[in-house]
Parts: sequence; structure tokens; C-alpha cells
Amino acid sequence: MPLFHAFARFQCATLPAVGALLLTTLTACTTTQQTVATPPSRIELSIFSINDFHGHIQPNAPTPLSPRLPDPKTGEIKPQPAGGVAYLATVLDKLRAQRPNTVFVAAGDLMGASPQLSSLLKDEPTLSALSELGLMASALGNHDMDAGLVELLRKSRGECASAGCAWPEFKGASFPFLAANMFDVDSGRRVLPSHTIREFAGLKVAFVGAVTRDTPKMIVPRSIAGLRFADEAETLNALVPELRAAGAQVLVAIMHEGAMNDGAANDPSYACPGLQQGRGVEIARQLDPAYAMVISGHTHQAYTCKIDGRLFVQAGSFGGWVTESRLTLDATGKLLDAQAINHPVLQGQYAPNPAFVALVQRAAALTATLRNKPVAKLARGAQRTVTAPFGDSTLGNLITDAHLAYARKRTAVDVAMTNSGGIRADLSVEPGRMVTVSELFAIQPFGNELIALTITGAQLQELLRRQLPKRPGAASVQVSHNLNYQWSQAEGADPQLDAVTVNGKPIDPLRDYRVVVNSFMADGGNDLNVLRRGRDRLAVGMDIDALTEWLADNPAAMGQIEPGRIRRN
Repeated sequence: MPLFHAFARFQCATLPAVGALLLTTLTACTTTQQTVATPPSRIELSIFSINDFHGHIQPNAPTPLSPRLPDPKTGEIKPQPAGGVAYLATVLDKLRAQRPNTVFVAAGDLMGASPQLSSLLKDEPTLSALSELGLMASALGNHDMDAGLVELLRKSRGECASAGCAWPEFKGASFPFLAANMFDVDSGRRVLPSHTIREFAGLKVAFVGAVTRDTPKMIVPRSIAGLRFADEAETLNALVPELRAAGAQVLVAIMHEGAMNDGAANDPSYACPGLQQGRGVEIARQLDPAYAMVISGHTHQAYTCKIDGRLFVQAGSFGGWVTESRLTLDATGKLLDAQAINHPVLQGQYAPNPAFVALVQRAAALTATLRNKPVAKLARGAQRTVTAPFGDSTLGNLITDAHLAYARKRTAVDVAMTNSGGIRADLSVEPGRMVTVSELFAIQPFGNELIALTITGAQLQELLRRQLPKRPGAASVQVSHNLNYQWSQAEGADPQLDAVTVNGKPIDPLRDYRVVVNSFMADGGNDLNVLRRGRDRLAVGMDIDALTEWLADNPAAMGQIEPGRIRRN
């Protein structure tokens, strides 16, 4: 039974069975289940949510994280074209029109790691578009802080940078970023709002936001200097008395932290056997029962689950899904029922909203010259995914080889490394068409510098050991062709580093090695504190320039990237 038919069945089954009211109700349920009137004692609130939008205002081609649904022509289950702010607008308009009480919120990472269509314009088109969509509030995401707090506040207020606003008539975000657990180190005060309270049908609902406490591991230290990130559950729980004192009858947690999911985007039972244990699940279990539900993000997964009977949802990423969570409440705010569904934002099913099409076209025109610059014609692409028993990907291998070659033109370097989390898109190739700067930027969208530094062989081994995969998949650190390592893991034990070679020779723990990494890694990002101890630092250029130059100048580059540099024994 479709999920929203289940909603209608629930409504019909619980209406008063008396006299003319029963007859009227049964007639309404029989003719059109979607328009059943809700008795005054029962209030329905539909909360629409997205997360990890990352500036993807343009329509997206299918990716492994796109909605996997039957192809309309062949019936084959495969990723479908989804997302784009113009299609998201259409879906939201359609869904809102069917519900009496609605609100639109987000669980963070609205910007940062964005395609050039948005990032070249400082993500100002993205904030403008989401404001026009009526976004009421968003939890702060770690990538929302990529450019630092000052820049976030500038954008929120709609102020222009010193060089002027990148987006014409930029007015800023019409919504607040919520971060209950982010504090100023010196004053101990919050630097962003913890919550916002809105009224629906006479009920006061508090939306409380939290950013992942692991933010310091994920962005460069200079962007969060002077800030402290507290435990999400402890912070949200401590707020409950304050929220109740402010009159909030319903509490909704919105957090930029989540879980991995091996199951479907929608589970009508909400059991979600494919939901993996992780920080998002732990937080949800620790939350005060006062919170009616949890809207999550950060992991780019789509799921509708219940943890200990409480809704726990996420809407994938890039606007490919929008979650609708329907809360049925009584007049006091008591939760009577909670259900959710992830709606796919399919480009083949909806017509794009013309106003948002025009917005995207305007952004495209302003950035066309740089985005469309051709780089190289390639015979094959490269992917972020890995195949057992390897931990290196073809795209990780390509990027690290590019960094090594680029750095060696400018200084003496032994090896190159990059973090898998910084590789944000696959390199797709169409026969006969040149790959453009925009496509390469989508792979490495952070604008990181490349830093050459010196560490010992023992420190290099320590770094690799700390970054061994905790589960099947890509190793956290990808390596250039001349750095190879093997590892193993006994059942129930931690992974072990077995062998490391540089240029075919066993690594010497006492010798100094010159390595080149991006500035995120060099500053200790991704818990790579060993690199902060690196000596004789030298900035050698930008990561995007290295990849562009490598592909343009080295036609054989794509023939040297087969996996095997990182192997599990």
C-alpha cells in the first residue's frame, strides 16, 4: 500500500463513528483520500526537508547517489536524473498545495564544495534560490563554514564582499543557520541561534539545530579558529527547559550528522535493517524524548526510519530527494502519529519552475567563460569507487599523480597524497568532447593549495595506519603511483598496516620524506595531525591547476591509474 494511502487509512480509521459525521467522512475517504478534513482536535504538520545541497542549483546528471528507480522506458532499476532548484521548486509547490500546515527546513551543507555555477559566485545564487523557495531555517553544516564564520555572517546578512557582491542584487539568506552546539571559545557564548519557534494551527513548534561536533576534523583550522563544538545530544537535551519555558509545545531536532544506509530510501515499516550504526544513530538514541523527530544530514543518504519509535530521516543530497515528515498532533502538541516519505525530485516527471530556470541561466551566463574552458579530450573517465581488495580508486590515483607531477616542477618531492573525502564527483567522459574546467572543478571544488612538507618515514607510516579503512571502501588517503601499501584486518580486530614501499623500496622510518598534500590535509584536517608537524612547508600552487595541467600535458595520464596501490591482504 502506498505510504500516503496509509496516511489516509489511518485518518479514516480514527474518525468518530457517529451519525451523519460518519457518513460524510466515509464518503470523503471513498472519493478522495488526499483531501480528508482533519478534526480540530488533530493537527497535521508536514515538514519538508533537504540536506547537503552543496550549491547544486543546476539540474544534475545521474550519479551513484541519485534516486535509483525503474527507467520509464526499459524498467531497469538505475540512477535517475534528479535535482536542480527549478525542479525542486515544482515538487515543493505541488506538495505544499496538498497540505494545510507546512514548513521547509534543511539539515546543513547548503553551500561549500559547490559546482562552479554557484561557487564562482560565492554561493550567493544558492542562498538566493533557497530563500525564494521559502526555506525557514537550516542547521549549520560543516561545509557552510568552509570560508569561515565572517564570510558566513556576511552572506547571511546579504552584505557585499570588499570586491562587491558576486550575485546581482544579493539580499542574503532569508533564513537563519542554527547551531546550538557551536560556541565562542573566549566568551563561551553561542555565535549563531540555537533554534527558532514558529506557530502552526495554534501550536508552537521549536526547530533546534546542531552541527556535527566533528567539524574541526573536516575543514581547515583557520575557518573555525576560536570556535568550540560541543556534543550534539548533550547540547540539545540541555535546551529542553529553555524551549518549554518559551512556550514550545513540539520540538524538532535538525542536525548535520547522520548514518549510512544500505537499504531503500523509503521503508514503510520504518525498521530500516540497512541503517548502519554510527554517530547519527547514537545521537538519536541519546536525545530527550521531548524531541518529536530528528531530521539528519551529512552522510548524503536517503532514509525514512524510526529509532526507538522516533522518526529519523534524511533526504540524500544535491536536491535529488525532498523528505516529507507528517506529524499528527493533538491540541496540546502531543505526538499522535509520525510518518515520512522521501519524494524523488525527478527531472523526467516534473516541469521546471520558469523563475528558477531563469535564475540558473543567469548564473550560467555570469560564469560561462571560465567554466567552459576546454582542457583535454580523454579516452576514458575515472571513478571514486573502489573494488575489493583495493582501497585506491582510479580517480584518486589520477589526482595524486597530477599533484606529484605538478609539485616536482617546482620543488623536490617524493610522494603525493590526497584525502578521499575531498574528491566530490566522478570524472565522466563523452566520446569526442573536451573535458572542461568546470567538470574538473566539480571533482576538487574546495580551492585548496598544494603544500610540500617534510616528515619522517615513521610519521608517514603513522599517518597511513591511522587512515586505514574501517569498512570496505576507499581508503581515507589516496596515494601517488610510487607510494604503495598493504594492510589486513582480522575479524573483530583493528586494521593493521603490513607493508609500505616508496619507489619500490621498503619505507625507512628514520629517513625524511618530502610529501605534497592539499592545504586541508596539511593543516591537520580529517584528523591528520601528523601533517601539522611537517617541516619546511612550501605552497606550490592550486590543486585544480595541477589536475588541469596534468590532463592537458600528459595524454598517457589515463592509462596509468588502474587500482593496486592500496591492497588488503
